[in-house]
Amino acid sequence: MAKFLHHNEFGYCVRCPRTGYLHLCFGTVAMALTSPEFADFREAVAATAYQAAQRPIVDAGARCVALRTRADRLALVFTHPEMSQLQELVEMTALLLETEALLGGPAPGGPCAGCPLGGGD
Repeated sequence: MAKFLHHNEFGYCVRCPRTGYLHLCFGTVAMALTSPEFADFREAVAATAYQAAQRPIVDAGARCVALRTRADRLALVFTHPEMSQLQELVEMTALLLETEALLGGPAPGGPCAGCPLGGGD
């Protein structure tokens, strides 16, 4: 079974014990990330959240915060509250990963099944 690293009302992050991928599911977005990819994603989320916080909020329900991806012409769009929740999810997951690294690595898990991204991991 995958190990939950962190969750909130919008999503969760788990680690697949078989592949080691971090499965981050948030709203309608699901991704499987390696540790270096997660670190890059964390930086992108932090930068986007910071930029969004510098602009006045006209409509809290508007999806006006664009998180750019590595793919050309593709961004994930969020409301300001969603962006805050995504940043909280990513930062708390990163904190747990850093703590695990200091303590000697992740706790063992069981077989991973039911991956929302398919492929059985």
